[in-house]
Amino acid sequence: MKTKLLYTLGFANLFIFCFYLYSFTTQKDSTDFSNKILKVKGVVVVDSLGIERVIIGSHLPPAQTAKGYRKDTRGNSVSGVMLYDHEGQERGGYVTDDDYGNAFLTLDSKIGQHLLMLCEPQGSAYMAMWDGKNAIQLKTAKDDGYIKLTKGNQQIKLYEDEK
Repeated sequence: MKTKLLYTLGFANLFIFCFYLYSFTTQKDSTDFSNKILKVKGVVVVDSLGIERVIIGSHLPPAQTAKGYRKDTRGNSVSGVMLYDHEGQERGGYVTDDDYGNAFLTLDSKIGQHLLMLCEPQGSAYMAMWDGKNAIQLKTAKDDGYIKLTKGNQQIKLYEDEK
């Protein structure tokens, strides 16, 4: 009689526990963030080896060189998106600076910057492409504008608004 009672209580206990477990695991406990705004100070995207490939943030870290150390080449605080290659070296970005409020778009090689597009808050714009001794510069401003070509350290003026 005691054995039957113990078996009955054991099965009843097991049944109640399974019902309890089932009832709480089938409820939706996760919060839906699909319509929410996520506010963060930065996001770092890394590849499968843990190397930083994209950094989105407010006050980005200094540029990282090919030798792996950070070097402050920008001289001021910038915020935006920076792109890095498979070795973690900075290869360009789209940023704004805190000093003047300029917006920049840059593309870099392994050895340095080669494309710069800049727009000032007042509306002036500047674009430059260069590689060694050759360069192309375009500038527009309220009262000024020019296009300059440099080939082999020799400047060739295509157009300059002189007064």
